[in-house]
Amino acid sequence: MGTLALVPALIGAAVSVGLVKSSLLGFLFLLPLGVVAYYFNAKTAWFAALLAVLGNFAFSLPAIGADVFCLAALIAIFTWITSPPERAPAFFRMPVVYRIMAGSVLATLVFALVIYSMRDDQELFSVFRQQAEALASLYAASSGADVVQRSLTEQYMTADTILKTLGDLAIRGGILMSWALLFFISCQISLVITWLVRRIVQRSSPRILQRMWPNGLLVNFHLRAECIWALSFSLLAVLAGVSLKLAPLEIVGWNILVICIILYLTQGGGIALFFLTRVFIPPGMRFFLNLFILVLILSPGINVVFLVGLVLLGIAENWVPFRAPKTNGSPPTPGV
Repeated sequence: MGTLALVPALIGAAVSVGLVKSSLLGFLFLLPLGVVAYYFNAKTAWFAALLAVLGNFAFSLPAIGADVFCLAALIAIFTWITSPPERAPAFFRMPVVYRIMAGSVLATLVFALVIYSMRDDQELFSVFRQQAEALASLYAASSGADVVQRSLTEQYMTADTILKTLGDLAIRGGILMSWALLFFISCQISLVITWLVRRIVQRSSPRILQRMWPNGLLVNFHLRAECIWALSFSLLAVLAGVSLKLAPLEIVGWNILVICIILYLTQGGGIALFFLTRVFIPPGMRFFLNLFILVLILSPGINVVFLVGLVLLGIAENWVPFRAPKTNGSPPTPGV
């Protein structure tokens, strides 16, 4: 590894460790490592990840907790997502959509082990309870002057109820979806930063943003037809777990269902982009169209309908070839 690759790795690792130690910007700790991965090669990316892991361990001495090991796992997973080893087997160089989902599963398992190892930590539990109490107070204050509504809110929206509800949602796909969103958003922001840096340094407009989702991988992303069976069996597992009161079966079913929904959502988004790229849209109209789609995604209630529509569109492609190439003229003569 040359000096030119060593210095950016040091800078990226230092910025990542600094973000981890910050109180407000800690959730951005993956961005510097993503920029290093996209701007340089895989060796530089993995060296920066190693330096970031060692830096987090050094600043946690002498008491190294389970959270530091969780950070190390997240850094390694994210580096694999953004820059898999160049000479690794094909399994480790799978499409980035599958790497994000596989990484989210690994991160969920690591997080579950960390929480299990800290189950007797009263300080951690008190932090969760304080947050739940603050949320319950916020709900009570939002009920207004209506005495009946306020009484019902204080009766049912307690800290214990909130903790139990959030815990049930977390183990039924909530944690998995959170890691998938973190990895996806971190990848996208890293790509945008890399694109801006390259435009400033090289005074060009490289197609770095097409390395992942827009008009590139997303348009051509197809799930295997066998995945519909995983979706069907996950629904059956959820229904059977609820009917037979088998919590483990229900939890596994929900997590597999969340994975299938995210993958079919990706496929549905690819279909939508496929049709948009085949229609000539003026640049000004394309800007307002992108803004309209963003408003749809961020609008409560409407976004659910929009996202469910994309999921159903992705599922429907198992039977309807939406992205089949057009054939012009008469079919070719057999044998030619």
